Amino acid sequence: MAQRAENIIVNDDLLSKYFSGEALPEEAMAVDEWKSSNAINRQEFTALWNAWNQTSLRSHKVGNIQAAWNELQPLPNRLSSRRTILLRWTVAASVLIVIATALLLKTNNGTHQQHTVTASLHKTEQSILPCGSRVTISQGSSLTYPTSLEGNERHVILDGNAYFDVTALADKPFIVTAGAVNIKVLGTSFHVYDTDTAITVKVISGKVLMYVAEQQVIISAGETGQYLKKEQQLERKPEQRSFHFDNENLEAVIATLSQAYHKKIIIKDPEIASLKISSNFDNKPLDYILEVIALTLNVKYTPNPNNDEIYFEKAN
Repeated sequence: MAQRAENIIVNDDLLSKYFSGEALPEEAMAVDEWKSSNAINRQEFTALWNAWNQTSLRSHKVGNIQAAWNELQPLPNRLSSRRTILLRWTVAASVLIVIATALLLKTNNGTHQQHTVTASLHKTEQSILPCGSRVTISQGSSLTYPTSLEGNERHVILDGNAYFDVTALADKPFIVTAGAVNIKVLGTSFHVYDTDTAITVKVISGKVLMYVAEQQVIISAGETGQYLKKEQQLERKPEQRSFHFDNENLEAVIATLSQAYHKKIIIKDPEIASLKISSNFDNKPLDYILEVIALTLNVKYTPNPNNDEIYFEKAN
């Protein structure tokens, strides 16, 4: 196979590591670059990936490698006989790796069967996982997940983009592997976007832990985490919030702020709900915005430390 940047060779061994999630970040990047460099490489990658998934979807037991290979035929007709022989050995090696992994999983947590859902290029796919978590798989993307709740964690593999709404199970953390990055959560909702330059996680509610190699960063609701592929660097970005209120009543302003900051803001005195305000806020903390509103409308706000609610009422 072809050589890539930084002297990393994309060969059969590296693809096996990539498919099993054991590739180093720089190795995964080399595979991604090789895959996207031309149509022939993409076709070859897809054939091998489909073959790998076919072996992982059935119950694993030590069997005849030649018979397993025969079940995976045919690969694309474009392949020369010499290349077909090489790929035959590649898939056979992959089968052995899958069998070894399956035996290890069986020893630790029982047999884990996997299921893959792939969205077409023209529509998204909705999936409900065995734990009740919901996933919206974007067009052209795929998700592989275990068909049971056995083991100590819920581990899924994303190829592409998806939105996750994860059901909280305190004893079974939910882990998404997207390229070189792992995303660990207990119960939250977030988007994952995988582009040529970065893997991005935008957290809607709760918190997630992004980690790769020795790096890790916690991303909270309203924040965005990114793994920059070229730099091999994780970073956290606070959410950029901008609001433009033009003669809006207080009730509408409070509803907007409640949704944006994931806070329950309550108007206790109904007569102040219709008060009007015009103002612009660019990347200001919530306390600053509430203080400006209170001074402008001659009202007061009071945070409740017991339940994290905020109350607006008439000033004394």
